[in-house]
Order: sequence, then structure tokens, then C-alpha cells
Amino acid sequence: MSEWTQRKYKLVSTLGFGDVLVQSLIWLVLIAITLGIAVPFFAYYFFRLLINTTEIHEVIAQRVEPQIRVEPQMPAGS
Repeated sequence: MSEWTQRKYKLVSTLGFGDVLVQSLIWLVLIAITLGIAVPFFAYYFFRLLINTTEIHEVIAQRVEPQIRVEPQMPAGS
């Protein structure tokens, strides 16, 4: 790969649904116990959790040959 070739990347999250569910339930309990004082901390924690579970993966480009099909044309009038 030459140094001038553009590379493509994608963001991949490794955060599972179960992780989000458990953390949300714990934070809802904390918010209720603290009468809402934990809300700003929850927002910060959740944003940090999203960032910490996101990875950058390089997309490996595969060369795809174009498949052009040329159909023979029937002569006009046949």
C-alpha cells in the first residue's frame, strides 16, 4: 500500500445490551436514592462508557472486478 493511498476506518462498539441494562438499573437506583443528584454523574459516566467501549477498525478493501454483461442486440425489424 502506498503512502498516498486513503485508508478507511469504521467505529465498532463492543458495548452489549446487557451491560447497558445493568448499568442503567444501577444508576436509576442511585438517582432515586440521591433524589436526583446523581443525574449529572450518570450522564458523564454513560458518555465515558460509550467512548471506552468503542474501537477503531481499519476496513480492508478488497478489489472487486466489475462484471459487465453485454447482451447481444436483436436487429431492428426481426
